[in-house]
Amino acid sequence: MIGRWCALALTGAILLFSILAAQEPGGAGENKAQIEAALKLTKEAAAKYEFAIGGENSVRPELLAEPVLRWSNPAVGEIHGNVFLWTIGGRPAVISSIFKWFSPHTHMSHEFHSLSDQPLRGKFEGNEVWVAAEPGLKFAPLPDSPAPAASKSQRLLQMRELAKSCASTKRERDGNVTELRLLTQPIYRYEAPQAGLIDGALFTFVQGTDPELFLLLEAREAREAGGRQEWQFAVTRMNSVAFDLRYKDREIWKVDVMPWSDVGQHQKPYTSFMHRMP
Repeated sequence: MIGRWCALALTGAILLFSILAAQEPGGAGENKAQIEAALKLTKEAAAKYEFAIGGENSVRPELLAEPVLRWSNPAVGEIHGNVFLWTIGGRPAVISSIFKWFSPHTHMSHEFHSLSDQPLRGKFEGNEVWVAAEPGLKFAPLPDSPAPAASKSQRLLQMRELAKSCASTKRERDGNVTELRLLTQPIYRYEAPQAGLIDGALFTFVQGTDPELFLLLEAREAREAGGRQEWQFAVTRMNSVAFDLRYKDREIWKVDVMPWSDVGQHQKPYTSFMHRMP
């Protein structure tokens, strides 16, 4: 009986390790030297960007010192990246996925999406490289969702359940379709009571651990009078291909494939830069 219990415990431990390894890059089998090299390169690159949000009285968001997610995608090659956030008063304003290819390519890519409803300007090493006049996202009430709970811990449980009720599909330019996987823990949590924001969290849908779509859930004061609170959502891409998001099997958001010309002009809320390396 003891031997059987030990075998079950060992099996459970192996299963738990497998689940954790599936959610977090950097486990056994990955090249730790590449991971550390990518972390150094991506942090250095992120620090070279500056952003201004708004018009004449623009606000400059601050870069969080550490990435909110480390990722890899062994299905496409030896590639390691990190997700960075720039915030205003703790609230996400700009998000970036910066990554380094090691094989079969060697370049770096810097992907960005505005998380602001205001115009944005971005500079890299002092040179203006990105001007987005359009809002980066739009919040809307999440249909058929409960009222936000009273405590912070209960709201986290709610947000995780709401996120689990969502599903996302990615459609490549060649028509290939992939069902994305939700990371069930938010990669960032925030609040801004002075702006009527009680609680918020940033979730991501991934391929491997590569973030393809970001879901923001916020407990807010409802727009109608009376102090009622509600859950609202917004979605942003981190790729120029097509996506949809379904909530309880109902489509609530979608985007089509973004033309390469739009990506290269750097005038949309999503943009990407390629940096050649030896």
